[in-house]
Amino acid sequence: MPSGQPGGFMPPPAQPYNPIIGGSPQQQNGMAIAALICGIIGAVLGLCCWPLGIIASIAALITGFLGLKQSDASGGSGRGMAIAGLVLGGIGILLAVLVLVFYGVTILGGSTST
Repeated sequence: MPSGQPGGFMPPPAQPYNPIIGGSPQQQNGMAIAALICGIIGAVLGLCCWPLGIIASIAALITGFLGLKQSDASGGSGRGMAIAGLVLGGIGILLAVLVLVFYGVTILGGSTST
């Protein structure tokens, strides 16, 4: 009877280490990441600093479109970030235009007198 284990049972052998269980990591889509970042910046700046918000939102739309094309070509990596960048870019432009219209109505509405 081998010593060290009660009842004579041996522990199971250790499994060999396999570092590639999940496969190789996917390449990130840089355009999709840029679209998401520009979209967030454009949506935030569209409320307070509309010229910069429009610029960042246009950059988000361009990089989002390019990121979407790259993700379709590469098999889908970054597709969600590209779509989110496109949506946030559109929201940023919409917010900037609404702020601009609000300022225009406020300034022109206050300057007219009867």
